[in-house]
Formats: sequence, structure tokens, C-alpha cells
Amino acid sequence: MSQHEKTAWWTLGSGILIWLFLLMRFTEDGRIVELPAGEAVATYVQMVVLWIVAAIVPAVLAAKRPAGPDKDERDHAIVALGDRWEGYVVVIAINVLIVHVLLRALFADHAPSVPIPDFRSPTAWIFALLTTLFLADAVKQAVVLWQYRR
Repeated sequence: MSQHEKTAWWTLGSGILIWLFLLMRFTEDGRIVELPAGEAVATYVQMVVLWIVAAIVPAVLAAKRPAGPDKDERDHAIVALGDRWEGYVVVIAINVLIVHVLLRALFADHAPSVPIPDFRSPTAWIFALLTTLFLADAVKQAVVLWQYRR
């Protein structure tokens, strides 16, 4: 397994764990809870710190080992494909959020048959947008790993 593939595994795993941290802080019983602004900011700062630490760990570990081969054309092509898929996920997710909000406004008098997020809440928007970013990054890492395994 190449160093690039190990880094992709680390990024995917740490991203999932950090998202689970957000899930723990923003939800209760499967529903998004309304957080006070101070707690939401604190959770966001904690998430950023965790993400930075998760990005630094593989770099520190790689620096302790002798230098491996740099990325070649194949590695750059794989990362570019991952970036492309990451962009697709962001565009699709943002459009789903927009359609959701528009349909909720259009059918405001209808009661939903399943629990859905209430996007009148800033906490719901924060959680939805951060989840979109984490999902996009997870898809990118999955595409990168898939390409390395081919």
C-alpha cells in the first residue's frame, strides 16, 4: 500500500470520526437540536482543531520516514478525479437543500409523514452544510481509494 493510499485511508477514517463528533453535538434522538450560539461556535472551533490535528498527524509520521517517491502523473490524475467527484457531491447536496427549503415553503400547510430538518433554525443549516462538506470529502477519499485499488 502506497503512502498516498495510507493517507487517503487516514483522511477518510478521521473525517468520519470528526463527523460523528459533530453528530453527537448537533443531534439528539435522531433530530437536530437548537444549540445556543456560543455552544455552536465552540463546537465549530473544536471541529476545526480536530480537522487540523487529523491533517498534521500523517505529515508528521511521513516526515519521520525516509522520503518516498513523489506523486507521479497517475497520482495526480487520481486526486483530480477525487476532486471532481467531491465537487459533484457539493453541487448535488446544495441543490437538494435548496429544493427542500423551497418545497417546505410551497407546501407549508402539509404535515410531513417522516421527520425532516427544520431549516428555519441556524443550527440545522450549520449541521447540513458541515455534513455536506464531510460527505463530499468522504466521497473524494473513497474515489481515491477505489482508483488505487483498481
